[in-house]
Formats: sequence, structure tokens, C-alpha cells
Amino acid sequence: MISTVLIVIQSVLHPFHVSVSEVKYKEEKKAIQISVRIFLDDLEIALQEYSGNEKMDITLKENWSFVNEHLKKYILEKLKIYNDKGQMKANYIGAEMEDDVMWTYVEIEKVKKLKSITIWNSILTETYDDQENIIHFRAFDKVKSARLHRGSEQKVFVWEE
Repeated sequence: MISTVLIVIQSVLHPFHVSVSEVKYKEEKKAIQISVRIFLDDLEIALQEYSGNEKMDITLKENWSFVNEHLKKYILEKLKIYNDKGQMKANYIGAEMEDDVMWTYVEIEKVKKLKSITIWNSILTETYDDQENIIHFRAFDKVKSARLHRGSEQKVFVWEE
């Protein structure tokens, strides 16, 4: 019941659907680190549909194991990174709640060179027609950004060293 009330209140407070992904190339670690921020109420609806558990409250600690298991599958299915050799192996690091958002963390290891990377992000686009997925990619002391949405879920980032 409380979850339903929160969803109604938050949908009035943020009438748009957006996620923000911070992508960082850590040259010294040869890794790409990704953090994704998603509003809890939007994510809860998407995970309920994804898992088939329509009564799941993702904010309850007793549901965390189930939520984290499905969140991992969901994020790795909806967020993909490609280089010139194909899809790169992403490792789900974990997630945490902060106020009204869920932070999820993913890392790609053994990135020897960063020249051209394609990011495919369809988080929540199956749930919301107006979903926007904003990406900020930081590498070599530069930031490049993109705004993705249903029908335009990918962006190629080209880096020159």
C-alpha cells in the first residue's frame, strides 16, 4: 500500500521518465565503469513487468535478494557496450538505493584501447513511450553526452587519443 502511494506521489513530482548513466574510462585500470541512476518508482514498475511479480516492492529489505537478481539480469540485457570486435563483457557490480533513485553499477575490464565504443541503452523504454536515457561518457579529460530513447537506443562515441 505504501509503495502504491509513493508511486502516485512520485509520478506527480517527476512527470517525465529519465535515467542518467555516467560512463567513465579509467585508463590506469583499463576499465570502463558505469553507474546508472533510475527513479525507484519507474524501475519498480519495469521490474514487476520483467520478473512477472506484480506485487513486488523494491524498497523492502526482505525483497532485496529477488530484486537484485532480476535487476542484474535486466540491466545487463538493457545496457550493452560494443567495440569493433563486438559486444564487450559487462560485469554487474551491484546496486544501492538513495532517496528516490536506484544506483546500479557495471564494469567492463581489460579495455586496452578506447577508440570507438557503441552504447546501447534501452532501460525502461519497454515500459514508457517517453523514456529518455541520458549518457555522459568521460574519457581523456573530455565529456561526451547523448540522449537516447525508444527507436534511437544507441550512440557511437569516438575518442582520439
